[in-house]
Amino acid sequence: MSDDLRSDGRVRETSAADGRPVDPGWLVHGDPVRVLAALDAAAGRWAESAAAVYRASGHVHRDAAAGVRRQVLALDAARYGDRELARDIAEVPTGQGADEAWAVRWATGSGLDSRLRYALPAPAEVGAVGAVVVRDLAVVVAGCKDGTLHWWDLATGRGLGTAETGHTGEVRALVTAVLDGRPVAVTSGSEGTVRVWDLARGELAGSFRVGGDAWVHRLAVQRVQGRPLVVGGGTDGVMRLWDPAVFTGGPLLTVRTGAVSALATAAPDGRPVALTGHSQGAVRMWDLITGREVGAPSAEGRDGDDDGARDDDDGDGNGDEDGDGGMRVCVSLELAATTQVLATDPTSGSASAVSADAYEVRVLDLATGEQIGEPVPAAFVEAAAVTVLGGRPAALVGYSGRVPVQVWDLATRAHLCRPLTGHEGTVRGVATAVVRGRHLAVTGGDDGSVRVWDLDGGREPGGRARPVQRFATAVVDGRAVVVTAEGDDLRIRDLDDGELLGEPLTGQSGGVDLLTVGTVNGRPTLITRDRSAVRIWDLTTREQVHGRSTREYTSPSIQFFAVLQGRFVAVTGTGRVWDLTTSAWTGVEPRQSGGRALAVEALGGRDVVVTRSGSNAVQLWDLATGEPLGPPMTGLTGDVRAGAAGMRDGRVVVAAGGDDATVRVWDAGTGQQIGAYAFPAGVKGLSMAPDGRLVVGFGSDIAVLAHG
Repeated sequence: MSDDLRSDGRVRETSAADGRPVDPGWLVHGDPVRVLAALDAAAGRWAESAAAVYRASGHVHRDAAAGVRRQVLALDAARYGDRELARDIAEVPTGQGADEAWAVRWATGSGLDSRLRYALPAPAEVGAVGAVVVRDLAVVVAGCKDGTLHWWDLATGRGLGTAETGHTGEVRALVTAVLDGRPVAVTSGSEGTVRVWDLARGELAGSFRVGGDAWVHRLAVQRVQGRPLVVGGGTDGVMRLWDPAVFTGGPLLTVRTGAVSALATAAPDGRPVALTGHSQGAVRMWDLITGREVGAPSAEGRDGDDDGARDDDDGDGNGDEDGDGGMRVCVSLELAATTQVLATDPTSGSASAVSADAYEVRVLDLATGEQIGEPVPAAFVEAAAVTVLGGRPAALVGYSGRVPVQVWDLATRAHLCRPLTGHEGTVRGVATAVVRGRHLAVTGGDDGSVRVWDLDGGREPGGRARPVQRFATAVVDGRAVVVTAEGDDLRIRDLDDGELLGEPLTGQSGGVDLLTVGTVNGRPTLITRDRSAVRIWDLTTREQVHGRSTREYTSPSIQFFAVLQGRFVAVTGTGRVWDLTTSAWTGVEPRQSGGRALAVEALGGRDVVVTRSGSNAVQLWDLATGEPLGPPMTGLTGDVRAGAAGMRDGRVVVAAGGDDATVRVWDAGTGQQIGAYAFPAGVKGLSMAPDGRLVVGFGSDIAVLAHG
């Protein structure tokens, strides 16, 4: 569990900004906007812990009913290791007695970060983010892959507006600026338009169009002779400059740069320039007043036909190509990779820039044109931002996959602080801003959230759980446990309190994609599959029994493993069961169309299969006949991702969860819902212990729920 804000002694007299005690009832029933604003004044261990717990899922609390808010708050308190606060929150009455019996016992906290201020929900995957500060108004903006634009108050997280951009498909690029004292956002799309949005008025201010089939796929903003100009890198190899206040007469300047894969702007020594990224890792610099390449070689020394020149009539190629002998930045890598990310801090005049390709990140000195130090290996960088933290130039770097955003010291290339943890997918956009003297970071990505972080806050944790990939429950030596796959390690935790039991089991290769536990030959046995082999472990001795890599074990058609009648079986997506001991099919495939198997169990002397029926209904089937057992179970509003079945009071019960971030439990015989619990992220895994406790996988964490 997270030790980030673990408290062993609470000072309950601390108050919020208006003098009100930060008590559980207020957290559950208070207006979320008021609560979030008041938590800025939290002081003392208890108040800081309560603030971190509330902010962990602030995006849920804004629109949730009190019953849902209570469940999520109790869960997040458990994730922070504060069981007393979790219990106090769970005891707050909400008038929703039907689900009162469900309570969280403990949870892991790998997805927590006390520096998180807000997680702002977006309706689709986020492709780009920006931040802009105008006097007392700070705005965070997100461009989504469904073509919509959204903006919020950066200080409070309050929604300020949303717009249909009119771009064909996703918002391809986004930048922010201050225009005549008003915050604006500039977006581009593949249909060939660049559009300027007045964020204060919530309306389109104007647009530019690129001729032909070209469109702008990179955007930046730079002040040139006192005016903010929009710089666009086009798919036609032309860089254009527009005045966002003037929408007639075409670009102010066009420059033939060749194919541009990354774009940024800066003003070293007060000179406005644009940096463009190209193949072979090249980074080139362009004077935004003259259109000339800074430090370019003579025409005789040019290689290829994509060299830059200022165009006087939108790209006719007749401009002056002579270099001016000034600064030059041009880096070539032996890997011949393309520079795909460029980041600068044009607002501070910082002379540092960050460039990244598929393999490395480099730091460039714009004043000298030299690379600073050696490249840092860092694969799959998607976005970056440069700022100043504690008086030192720093970079925030976002990556593909579920990799936390890293914060680098650009002088040393060491981490300034621990990574920003919380996103559940690739981070596509990173921005920074200073609001009321605090340095904030904004990140957004494929998990459909925009997150705002306080880079000046938070403490280093005393210990942190690792992200959980797979898990299953078991009974070992009479003790209920949960076995988790965390990276290449298999860990065994006590199901009662989450404590680790002994050393991890090692030897996996590249992470575990399938895992199950059962009693085989009278002994608790674990079976796992990674990318290279299947391994079987005796959980009593913690020794590996043997491994197999036969086709029947590693087939991609296997949805999951299970144990039936003391034998390991593999279950396909359609619910067909393959006995791994006899190498033969067993039972009857469920007579369904378009369903997906979620779990197989032996219950009440009968083998049953739990499947997703359609996208959000659940059905129980008799494995011996392939016929349904009871009516469909409904109530989930998103795609079902996980399911489990077990016995309670002599009845078969089924649990399922998915994209709507809720676990629901039904009486399988009647189809009646008998419980529900809300989570702050989508549910990806479920396991039911013999005593009816549920282990729920959500985000990168797990939680144990008990009934009664």
